[in-house]
Amino acid sequence: MVRLHAEERRRQLLAVAREEFARVGPEGARISDIAKLAGVNVALLYRYFESKEQLFEEAVVEPIDHLLQDVLAQTVAGSINGSSEAVTIFYRGLLEVFVEYLDLFNVVLFSDRDSGQEFYLRRIAPFIDSLAEHVRGAAGTLWAQNADPALSSPMCVGMCWGIAMDAHFRGVELDTDEVARVLTMITVQGLRGETPPR
Repeated sequence: MVRLHAEERRRQLLAVAREEFARVGPEGARISDIAKLAGVNVALLYRYFESKEQLFEEAVVEPIDHLLQDVLAQTVAGSINGSSEAVTIFYRGLLEVFVEYLDLFNVVLFSDRDSGQEFYLRRIAPFIDSLAEHVRGAAGTLWAQNADPALSSPMCVGMCWGIAMDAHFRGVELDTDEVARVLTMITVQGLRGETPPR
């Protein structure tokens, strides 16, 4: 066993656990397997984490939550000048998160229905609600559409999710800059590339 400083060891254990949870899901993951993959004994792993649930929360759930909050913060910061660049920043950031962490989202949302619903209601729904509030406050300056942000915000998140999932399963590398540009055009100008009448 390689000796690491406590914080380095903690990061290593989280990284190994994240990979194992993504590979076999939270129900299939075993503490003993995670410890073995990390090159430590189970007792050492339990010095850092009280339970598999805590390890899952810190290795998978919290990082996803932080990533979503970072996307929202970048979007809000980018919309200060009132340009459509904020929309592009949002799409690019969210696409990058979904492309990079699609397996983890799948594990969290779809490995167990009750856990997935709890995660969605505790982490994803507040993200979408915060986005809707931001859009509601900026809609007049960013685009002329009259869509209800409570409907358009989950739609925008869903477009990113669908595009990331499609690219993943097709084995295609996604050009997030180009996709963000196209999604921004659709969001700001409509599907026909023009601002719809009011």
